[in-house]
Amino acid sequence: MARRKKNRLLQHAEYALYRLIVAAVRQASDDTVLRWGSRFGMLAGKILRGRDRLAMRNLRDTFPEKSEGERREILDKCWRHFGREMLGYVRLQAIPPSEVLERCPLVNSHLLEEGLEAGHGVMLISAHFGGWEVGGLAVMALSHNVVTVARPLDNEFLERDLQQIRARTGAKVIDRKAAARPLMKALADNAIVVLLPDQAVLPREGVLVPFLGRAAWTTPAPARMAVRQDSRIVFAFCIPDGTRHRLEFDEPIRVDQLTEGERDPVALTKRINDVISARIAARPELWLWMHDRWKGTGESGAPDA
Repeated sequence: MARRKKNRLLQHAEYALYRLIVAAVRQASDDTVLRWGSRFGMLAGKILRGRDRLAMRNLRDTFPEKSEGERREILDKCWRHFGREMLGYVRLQAIPPSEVLERCPLVNSHLLEEGLEAGHGVMLISAHFGGWEVGGLAVMALSHNVVTVARPLDNEFLERDLQQIRARTGAKVIDRKAAARPLMKALADNAIVVLLPDQAVLPREGVLVPFLGRAAWTTPAPARMAVRQDSRIVFAFCIPDGTRHRLEFDEPIRVDQLTEGERDPVALTKRINDVISARIAARPELWLWMHDRWKGTGESGAPDA
């Protein structure tokens, strides 16, 4: 079903506000952007009360052993973190790709290189965790043979700017509605396919496997594509580090070495979720708790109307 087109006047207003923020952020120092971002994030948490309540329910169900005060502290840190990331990403967009790697050094990048040397493409898995947009820019600065999927923005002016930024990096972005065939071809061409499978999907599109200890509908597409192409699954998470970041690559899953049972899409999807869940559990303030991850399972904490 087609999405409703946003009012053009509203699009213009949003874009004008965005350009004002861009102009201010790009003239500010790194420390100033961090301060503004923290304040912006906390303000967003107060305005988006439904999302704040959803996030608190998600935290309560995921960490029942924590006190309400501890969960509130995690969420406040989460709002501040995403405010900083939003403004920081705007600032980073104006930096040449060669400088992105200076601001976001790579840790264990040999794991990605070894995957590409195998010749079957790399399924690079991350999550809406830490500075995932910054991490994406770092991967694109590292290689021009990068493919990912995205949903077009509902503001045509913002989408136009985003397309220009992507064109500068050389990455190929595919509409998620018809992504399967182009992604399979990319793996066959030994490309890096970047996917973030930590968000809810419709039951007909997913499998029900644990995520942070609770059953969640999850896309099995990364597992199925990796198995079909014998592509190595490499994990990468972008961690804030003061005014900068670091992109950490984790030990990969070598699909060609898996048993028949381990290659099963459900079993492999669970294994992918386990890696992502471990990262989130270690630094919960860096994950997007405002998303309705457990939608359709009977455990959803959908935002109040």
